[in-house]
Amino acid sequence: MFTAEFIDKWVEEHTPALLEDLITITNIKSVAEFNSPIKPYGQGCQDVLNKMLSIGFQYGFSTKNYNNYVGCIELNDLEDDIGIWAHLDVVPEGDGWVYPPYEAQVKDGYVIGRGCQDNKSSAIVGLYAMRFLKEFNVPVKHNVKLYLGTCEEQGMYDLDYFVENHPCPNLSLVPDSGFPVCLGERGTFNGNITSINKFSKEVLNFKTSTSPYMIPDMAAITLASDFKNKDNLATLPEYIQVKTDADGNYTLTATGIAKNAAMPHGGDDALKKLLNAIFDCNIISEHDKDILRLCKDVNTNYDGTALNVHCTDEESGPIVLTCTTAEYLEDGNFKFSFISKYPISKNDIQFEALAKEACELAGHTLQVTRFVKATYFDPSNPIVDKITSVYNDYMGLNTKPFIMSGGTYARKLPNAFAFGTGMPLPKAPEGLFLPGHGDYHQPDEAISIVRMQKALAIYILTLLTIS
Repeated sequence: MFTAEFIDKWVEEHTPALLEDLITITNIKSVAEFNSPIKPYGQGCQDVLNKMLSIGFQYGFSTKNYNNYVGCIELNDLEDDIGIWAHLDVVPEGDGWVYPPYEAQVKDGYVIGRGCQDNKSSAIVGLYAMRFLKEFNVPVKHNVKLYLGTCEEQGMYDLDYFVENHPCPNLSLVPDSGFPVCLGERGTFNGNITSINKFSKEVLNFKTSTSPYMIPDMAAITLASDFKNKDNLATLPEYIQVKTDADGNYTLTATGIAKNAAMPHGGDDALKKLLNAIFDCNIISEHDKDILRLCKDVNTNYDGTALNVHCTDEESGPIVLTCTTAEYLEDGNFKFSFISKYPISKNDIQFEALAKEACELAGHTLQVTRFVKATYFDPSNPIVDKITSVYNDYMGLNTKPFIMSGGTYARKLPNAFAFGTGMPLPKAPEGLFLPGHGDYHQPDEAISIVRMQKALAIYILTLLTIS
């Protein structure tokens, strides 16, 4: 019988190697590229998958590559199997990094680099949990398999391919959420909204930061040198920066802090700040206000009311709908993008039809870019209680299964649950990260070494319990 103390000591001894392996794969830029000649998702995704399979092979495991969509590292050859699913692709690095995104480093107890938290550390945790079983020749009844995807961040088409062409595990755990067990994932309704009318000649440009899943940390509008209401510039709040260029044109900029757009409340939304300021101070014409008003209304409460899709339920709360990017198009029209996370019981709502009507009434058109139904998993499955107890016993907590806004591979797999690796831990040391930096999808993405160590111990204990 392996005690938690014994496992913790083993984890501590293997942490240097674990960090080396994580840094190796974090340094490979693996943003899925659909237009790359290297199919299916580009050279970076192929390279990181091959490297991870190579690491697994070096530790004595057999490996499989499913046409560069998904890879697999196997513990043994038993037919009854348990899958651990992680993804090796990452979101684009974006701007504003203090630390190099693809030169991962260890600092003050954190690994810093794009994808180290989401989700490459989970791949390494899964591999090292299997290393423990192999090293001690644990007499498991199942074949434990670590599956490695390459397109999770941009549609999970890698998993679509796998599910259509290969058998799925009898049970799957997806370490791409928080602990303990995620019992449901809210639905996704995303889109682009474009104004039918063009801006007046007073508006020369509009732009925001470009991350599609974060509230913007920058928003700016450029106005012609002779715009009518320039005297009102003096009434703008201090947080709006005003600059003039060589032609005398004015650029008004608001800055904020990037934050997960599925949880925008309490954030510092630069787009919201800019729009509120130019409306409140009457900076632009009524014509241009009409073009921007829908975007402003969307981010007023983030509750879908502006698009007539507000809904809620007791299990998962109200819909969250957030404008994340906005831009001035070459022809003078205005375009903004939004994401939403809607409650698990509201799959029957006609989101597209309702939002399209609201957009048309406001003088805009709607293009739906993504729609994924909400999912709810079986809470009576005995595995739920078992693995929840493993986590609670190890951490000394009494947490319950939960519902989240994010989407994971669990929504597309049979008998699957998202399980970790997020957990309550102390905040990062003061000064290590700027505001809006250090979390998944943010600049300077990072993960605590303590979190990885605890997650690895929990996964080892979980596999000892269920395998």
